[in-house]
Amino acid sequence: MNRGHLLSLIISAVLFSTSCIVAAAPAPRDPAIANQDQILYWMKKRGELSPNASLEQQQQLLADYLQGGKLSKEQLQTLNHNRQLLKAAYQRSQGLTTLSKLQRVSAADASVTKTVKVLAVLIDFPDLPYDNNRLTSADSEMYYSSYPASHYQGLLFSNSGFSGPSGQNLQSAYQYYQAASGNSFYFTGDVKGWYTASHNAAYYGANDPDNNDSDIRATELVEEAVALAAANMSAAELAQYDVEDPYDIDGDGNLNEPDGIIDHVMVFHSSIGEEAGGGVLGDDAIWSHRYFVPGSYGQLIPGTSKRVFGYTIQPIDSAVGVCVHEFGHDLGLPDEYNTDNSGDGEPVGYWSLMSNGSWTGAPAGSAPTGFSPYARDFLQQRYKGRWLNMQTIDYTALTADGTDVVLNQATDSNSLNQLEITLPPGEVAITAPYAGDYQYYSGSGNQLNHAMSFNVQLPSSSPLTLTMKARWDTEQYYDYAQLLVDGVAVAGNYTVSTNSVNNARNIITGDSSTLAAADNNGWVTLSFDLSAYAGNNKQISLVYKTDEALGGDGIQVDNIQLMAGANIVFADDAEQLNADMTLNRFIRTGASRPGTGRSYLVQLRSYAGIDRGLEQAGYDPGVLVWLRDQDVDDNNVGDHPGKVFIGVVDADQHLVSGQPTLVQIHDAAFSLYNQSYYPGDNYRTATSIFDDRDDYSAPSMPQAGIKLPALGFTLEVVSQELDSSQATVRLTMDDSVVTSDLATSFAMALQGLQVSFSASTSGGTAPYSYLWNFGDGTTSAQQNPQHTYTAAGSYSVTLTVTDAQAQTATATKQVTLNATLAAAFSSTVNGLTAQFSNQSSGGSGTLSYHWNFGDGDSSSLTSPSHTYRSSGSYSVTLTVTDGSNASASATNTVTVTAPITADSTSSSGGGGSLGSWCLLGLLLAALGRRKPSFRVAAVG
Repeated sequence: MNRGHLLSLIISAVLFSTSCIVAAAPAPRDPAIANQDQILYWMKKRGELSPNASLEQQQQLLADYLQGGKLSKEQLQTLNHNRQLLKAAYQRSQGLTTLSKLQRVSAADASVTKTVKVLAVLIDFPDLPYDNNRLTSADSEMYYSSYPASHYQGLLFSNSGFSGPSGQNLQSAYQYYQAASGNSFYFTGDVKGWYTASHNAAYYGANDPDNNDSDIRATELVEEAVALAAANMSAAELAQYDVEDPYDIDGDGNLNEPDGIIDHVMVFHSSIGEEAGGGVLGDDAIWSHRYFVPGSYGQLIPGTSKRVFGYTIQPIDSAVGVCVHEFGHDLGLPDEYNTDNSGDGEPVGYWSLMSNGSWTGAPAGSAPTGFSPYARDFLQQRYKGRWLNMQTIDYTALTADGTDVVLNQATDSNSLNQLEITLPPGEVAITAPYAGDYQYYSGSGNQLNHAMSFNVQLPSSSPLTLTMKARWDTEQYYDYAQLLVDGVAVAGNYTVSTNSVNNARNIITGDSSTLAAADNNGWVTLSFDLSAYAGNNKQISLVYKTDEALGGDGIQVDNIQLMAGANIVFADDAEQLNADMTLNRFIRTGASRPGTGRSYLVQLRSYAGIDRGLEQAGYDPGVLVWLRDQDVDDNNVGDHPGKVFIGVVDADQHLVSGQPTLVQIHDAAFSLYNQSYYPGDNYRTATSIFDDRDDYSAPSMPQAGIKLPALGFTLEVVSQELDSSQATVRLTMDDSVVTSDLATSFAMALQGLQVSFSASTSGGTAPYSYLWNFGDGTTSAQQNPQHTYTAAGSYSVTLTVTDAQAQTATATKQVTLNATLAAAFSSTVNGLTAQFSNQSSGGSGTLSYHWNFGDGDSSSLTSPSHTYRSSGSYSVTLTVTDGSNASASATNTVTVTAPITADSTSSSGGGGSLGSWCLLGLLLAALGRRKPSFRVAAVG
């Protein structure tokens, strides 16, 4: 061990024996940066995967590896909560209530520059020193014989690039952010270390089985690293890393002042990241991520007045792509990837840094692609400068004559390089009313104070009981509803009297579906005793309040009744407009609510500048049409196929057989030029016209598609430079086909073979008539029917709505009723080896399997083979889990017997010894009385 390592160990021991490290929080994985090829490489190198493994075995192990790190609800809440706090702080600093009020780009904005100073810290482990990291040139495309601090200084902060593994000049993170921002964002900082942690790697990076295999103490490693760096810095030097107040902690609206927290922390550890297979550490390696040290704005750094809170962490062999992606999270950007790691993947892929775009280039990750138009717009609003140059056009301003717009490549922010076509908001499905066709709904969002109320003369008799059906989904304690009598919150059967978050009393909070009395849709009966107010005229209010960050769906109420004994004093089932009910931002609605906002975002992508990685990825240049939907929270298309918060419309709907979305959208751009060669894709004809009445939902692979509103909007590429540096697009709205704004959709609630349908209709001219076709030969004319199917299966359900002007709108959905999930298997035995045949059936979605062989070993393959170490009878259990997390198990006993081999050494003596021939004779005699067949070794 060199002197530097010894010194850091001594400092670490002193610091952490005299200071308190808060209980570490398991840190989440960032699935967007997973390198699947490297994961398989390290599995094979460590002997966990046979070099001759079948494609099915490789895919299964890879799926298990990636699925294990899904973000927990608590981790999602932490990330989203802090992202929303940043957003709210910025709104306050601008004197705004919503970001939509921000002007896009002005001359003043374009002149604004932003400089950040990053504290980067290098830390290794006693059992994996950075200068004895056990890596070879075959292990990483970013392999170097040594990793001194100067390497990371160049990787992050050089203004002229840094030396790659082959001596080539590679782009630094500073250069990337300069290019992405039009030279208005300066990514600067210093590198400290290497230091050595106080524990071996597994202490920090071991997977926590109780938290989705998150790295168990990664936040503690960050605390140690920053403390070790700070111990070698003066107070004045450390203060250089605290010049921002992004959360506006003091509430003065000034975000450019110290707040006592180190602004930007980047930690590098001495292993391959778990996202790339984990190197020699395997599962004990840390998966690169952005997260927060637990505690109120983190923890105090020992011996200083500063705190460590937000951070990013990367591996020893980081390429620039991982660094700039993780720092994108630091700037407030969400992942645009399917964070559930399930299914075919979301329609973003290599088109954005915040999805797979962090891995483009050679070496992998050395030339990350540019940002999505959503991300560019966010960065422009948040930091100003020259991230984009965008023009916004409302769809109502377009005509059938067309409007031509000259669009420059996305990397050129000196000229118009992005279009936004704002669209009418859609209807968003919510849980259907408890009964009838209508209910009252609070709405959802941040910083809400919504209410509904009525005045009533209460009789003098008692008991007086107010009941209502209700379902709610709120951020626990931070968001809540209350039942008020003349402004005073009263207790009910599901209220929380006090909480540790705020001073609100008697609140309704959390998720009603978790209550024991809740039905399948989360409805429960709220009950309040109002006997204390008998004989008085009172105002009864239901209020819904939220904070500035993460929230849920709000509260829905139905069938309100105030009873005096057996007599009804007041009743409102929301079916008719009630003049006595005052709605203050509550709404009376059916199974939907008005949407927030949607838009098309248009870019011209080329191979220039930071988009040069698109060429290496095989992505064709051209005009990209994106859908931005503010009513969708994420890109987890496994949960909601066809619905994205940001995603690419694929111009070429011809699918490449057997390939994920990442491949399907390589030809997503609209263009005048035919596509380039791509393995397995035989359709290369150019598509130059986008029409939102066409189907871009990829019905045979719905996670790769997007469902669009059919408004009659078209975009045509009418001219395009050969290098796609500039193009002219014609924007058209065909009024002749949009003759009615009548629209309908429906929601479904399944319970066994019974399905409850609820229609939501808007536009057109009331009254409406309804016709349901349930796909099994039966129909209904009710608005919200219930239907019981006679057998499990998949049925296509169509709703046709006709308005008073004979205009029609239709909606079709597939309803899949699954047979009961059942686990079953059989086995055949050959010696000590058992071959299992999986015969499980039923369930919904993709089935996953867990085999317990009864000897301490397990498998997740569909039908595995297992060799036992010794003869015996073993209890084998197969547990099957479906896509809805339902599970079933089956247990069978398997008996295996070791092959019998006779002794090949003859006796050298006489007397009482029994020779090998005699033993063989006894064995053969025994076999004459038994039926099992054995292979007997030859005896010499």
